[in-house]
Amino acid sequence: MVMKKELVLYERDENSELIPKEVPLLLSKKDKADYQEFDKQTISIIPMKRGEIQKMFGLGGKDTDAAPETDKDADGDIIVKYCKNPQFTIEELAYARPVLVRSIVRTIFNESGILMDENTGKKSISENDEFGKNS
Repeated sequence: MVMKKELVLYERDENSELIPKEVPLLLSKKDKADYQEFDKQTISIIPMKRGEIQKMFGLGGKDTDAAPETDKDADGDIIVKYCKNPQFTIEELAYARPVLVRSIVRTIFNESGILMDENTGKKSISENDEFGKNS
């Protein structure tokens, strides 16, 4: 069976912008246990584009690349740019709960092909970068 093009490309609107995708909020095991009220929540995001990931982290796009930690300001910028529902301003995020900031960033990274170690928070590029590679 020949693969259909729709399976390869992500949906875009009439301006060729990525259409946000609703995904489960990705909590660490500890956060899931400590903040049960956030379990099973969803957010709508667009993926980080492969070039943006490489620029942000100085990566070559290999599956062995490890990304440096982001700081609070970078996390806010990531959320404002890639989280589309709920949509936040940088000013609002100054008062956001840390568990939600790290979980939203973790979700965006995960859906963009950046894996985070459950215990250390270390990031690396996924071998199966399926969401962001065609952006």
